Amino acid sequence: MTPDIAMAASARDWPDRLHRFVLDHGGGRIVDRVMSADQATGAKFDVLLIDDVCSFLSPRLVALVKQLGSEVIGIYLPEDGSDAKRRLLECGISDVIETEATPEEFLSKVRATLSHREVSVPLEYPAHSSAFRIGVTGPCEGVGITEISIALSRSISRTVDTVLVDMDPMWPSVAQRLDLPLHPNIRTAIDHALHRPDRLVGALQPLERLSVLGGRADGGQGAEISRADALMLLESLGSSAEVLVVDLGPMTEFSSILIREFDTVMLVGTGTPVGVARLIRTAGSIRGRHPSVSLVAVLNKTGRSGFHRSELVAEIERALPDVPVVTLPVDPGLEEAAWNGTLMGKGRFNRAVEDVSRLLTRSLG
Repeated sequence: MTPDIAMAASARDWPDRLHRFVLDHGGGRIVDRVMSADQATGAKFDVLLIDDVCSFLSPRLVALVKQLGSEVIGIYLPEDGSDAKRRLLECGISDVIETEATPEEFLSKVRATLSHREVSVPLEYPAHSSAFRIGVTGPCEGVGITEISIALSRSISRTVDTVLVDMDPMWPSVAQRLDLPLHPNIRTAIDHALHRPDRLVGALQPLERLSVLGGRADGGQGAEISRADALMLLESLGSSAEVLVVDLGPMTEFSSILIREFDTVMLVGTGTPVGVARLIRTAGSIRGRHPSVSLVAVLNKTGRSGFHRSELVAEIERALPDVPVVTLPVDPGLEEAAWNGTLMGKGRFNRAVEDVSRLLTRSLG
């Protein structure tokens, strides 16, 4: 079998030497030049060649690539000695080779590594930790995703260990809404999870019984968080909490890809005919990509009219007969809490959210 080889981006000359040799003499197929951890977990290949100094090399990445059915070979400079080789081995790579090795030696190492690979059925996606994951999203901005994420996680935290995570890629605002410091935040947590998992709890900010992980401090203007990093972070957080409530923000390509990783997805729309139409269309789009996803439709900011409420609920039930529908009322207390940067006190909104949290918490047992 001719192996499919992916090569991580490198400033060294071994990738070009190997690529030219393969083009001239065969012995393998160079199928990808990998520029990021996300690309490494999204491409298909038999083996990944990666430098010991590669910026996105980490034990988590190596573990994820192996779970997806591929092998990882580390490359190091001989003059760097045992430190470089030790770093590669600590990352869990399959084997090592020096940068000065010939292309024939590279291909021989690839074949030898693959010959010792355990025969198994590759996983399309690695199984996630036992924490119950709730994703909160919606068709557009302004529907109340952040408020619902906060209220729901706060309510659940009264009975089980809960972490609220702000993964909104465009408008991260949980920390601002709760008047919490912008640092530490989700990037701090990713760095700890990659390099010092024992420090991960230091990235979480306590609020009553809830632990909060704020979103990107750049306001969504900097580099996006990759799918690989997001999955790794959820996996790490899930080892220390029973429930993760994740503010995914409005539906984007990022949230659409991540949705399959959640046990339940709360799809939030406003309690108006336009809001219902957008919610139904978004639910159809999600089901088109992920038919088995568990959805809960949330109609937020519904008015006092029982007739209007029943009409809106009936429309969703006709279009999405297998999706539970929850209505949350308009509550002036929310506006006051938002202005003050505090958690909301007792009120109609919180009582309705508590009913939802009890329903979800019962399903954990």
